Amino acid sequence: MNANDPNAGRASLFGLVSEALARSADLVQTEVRLARAEVSEKAAELRDNLIACLAMMLVGATFLVAALVLLLQAVVAALIESGLAPHWAILIVAGASAAGGVILLLSGKKQFGSVDPVPNRTINSLERDANLAKESLS
Repeated sequence: MNANDPNAGRASLFGLVSEALARSADLVQTEVRLARAEVSEKAAELRDNLIACLAMMLVGATFLVAALVLLLQAVVAALIESGLAPHWAILIVAGASAAGGVILLLSGKKQFGSVDPVPNRTINSLERDANLAKESLS
């Protein structure tokens, strides 16, 4: 090619644009793979957290069942012993058991919401890549 040839500049510009587009396509593919990996990681974390939350909620539900058993036992105990009025004994035992169950259920619910499924690293990387592409085209 001749240095004075006006088509030489166009050819090199075309080559640069082609290379930039090819690199952009590679970058997008890499970002998609990163997003898939991050979503898989978040899904595994969500699954593990879900299992733990369900176990905690099951324990909470067990305490609520125990509240019913204790309620029945309190009725029997209150009727046998004539110290405290039966209705007060029932309310105290059932109330304490129900409070323990509610605390466990709420703890499980709170922990369930602690996983953030948003792929933040990929979003940040895409934003950086977009800014870089804007700067390179300017």
